[in-house]
Amino acid sequence: MSKNIDVPKPADIDETKVKYLDSQPVEKVSVLDQNIHSPATPGEKFFPKFQVSPQLEAKADERIAQYPDDQKRSAVLPLLHEVQHHFGFISPESIDWVASKLDISPIKVVEVVTFYPGFRQKAPGRVHFRVCRTLSCAMGGSYELMDKLCELTKIDRSTADGHKDPISVSPCGNYSVEFAECLASCGTAPVCLVNDDFHEDISADKAAGLIDQYKA
Repeated sequence: MSKNIDVPKPADIDETKVKYLDSQPVEKVSVLDQNIHSPATPGEKFFPKFQVSPQLEAKADERIAQYPDDQKRSAVLPLLHEVQHHFGFISPESIDWVASKLDISPIKVVEVVTFYPGFRQKAPGRVHFRVCRTLSCAMGGSYELMDKLCELTKIDRSTADGHKDPISVSPCGNYSVEFAECLASCGTAPVCLVNDDFHEDISADKAAGLIDQYKA
């Protein structure tokens, strides 16, 4: 035998007080802002702010001249290397400049910067350690080496974000670290780059001596 069930009626709603999502203003963020950023780091004091000098213009023009006129966008990598070499990292301002030199949109430069992990998007420390973490080095102790470097330089890697934001900088700005993929010396693992210098067979117990080599 069925029973009659009292179903509650919906309450009356004052439509004038309802806020619809599609009526709210939505802040538009450019693709450039979504994909590249240059957060401040203590390492900035060791690098000049980006500015276009006659020397930089001349170097850029020299690089661009190496390509046919209809292929000058191919100079994007050389120009980015020039920027990073002189200013330490790739800033949004430098991206705009590279794009204007090559007559391409800034997002085309962003695609290159965010694809290649060798390009930095924020200032590193005065001394930058890139520790290989590929299989041979990982088995040889590269993770222990990274932990020791961070301990000795007081670097906190808790917010490091793989490919997107891999660099962690010491509070003093003197040192920074990041993991790198294969540095092509598996037989002498673990290995690392310190700035542009290559070091082999650097176990964790050699970390202090490695840091000492680069003290100002």
